[in-house]
Amino acid sequence: MKISTLLHRGIHHKNFNEDFLYTQSLTKDIMVCAVMDGCSSAKDSQFTAALYAKSLHKSSRMLPQLKAIMEDFDLKTMALEAIAEFFFKQLFEDLKRAKKLFFLEREELLATIVLLVIDKKKRIACIKMSGDGLFAVNNEITEIDQNNIPNFLGYHLGDSFEDVKDNEIQTWSFKEVRDISISTDGIDKLKKGTKHKNAAVDPRAIFLIGKPERFEDCFLQNTYQDFLNKGFIPHDDIGIIRLIINL
Repeated sequence: MKISTLLHRGIHHKNFNEDFLYTQSLTKDIMVCAVMDGCSSAKDSQFTAALYAKSLHKSSRMLPQLKAIMEDFDLKTMALEAIAEFFFKQLFEDLKRAKKLFFLEREELLATIVLLVIDKKKRIACIKMSGDGLFAVNNEITEIDQNNIPNFLGYHLGDSFEDVKDNEIQTWSFKEVRDISISTDGIDKLKKGTKHKNAAVDPRAIFLIGKPERFEDCFLQNTYQDFLNKGFIPHDDIGIIRLIINL
């Protein structure tokens, strides 16, 4: 499996990139990935997106160690949806603790998250999403668009996780995965600055499902630079992770 990532700041965010990425291998075959997008109208949203990633990393360290306290625990046989739920539950509890510890307001804990757990050997994947974003699986793109009013996880910290996981977090499962991407909605803000024959090019199709002759870790970076060279302007931050099991 090969992986390529892209994280760049948009022109309207002068100081900070409010998107963030996370990737981590849990076992030889299982990997967790996520893209986060901080709420621009909230406060210190770059902190929020990074905080989400720090929570995910903590969970990545915790999960393999459960074997020490649960004799029958086996991460290799754990259902991907259960792994994804574990990450979301830890994130939910970490946000509640951070709110109390640092005296944070709700507006300081608002970010979207698209979480992917994939088993490259079995070619199965699970995606969970809080808020909006995009993902593509085997050439099919799915967008969750909440009309610029994302249902942030931070809105529900007063509820129980059991209620939140059933009512506020969306879940998808996939088999026979060959090519999978997750992205923040900033990809749709990569637009041509002037009228040009390439202005109709759809960045989604190129970045998320385009078939390169050679897919390397620099694929997304090189593609992004090519768009900039052609006069495309990033009006928003952009965060993408793409994994290809085989071309």
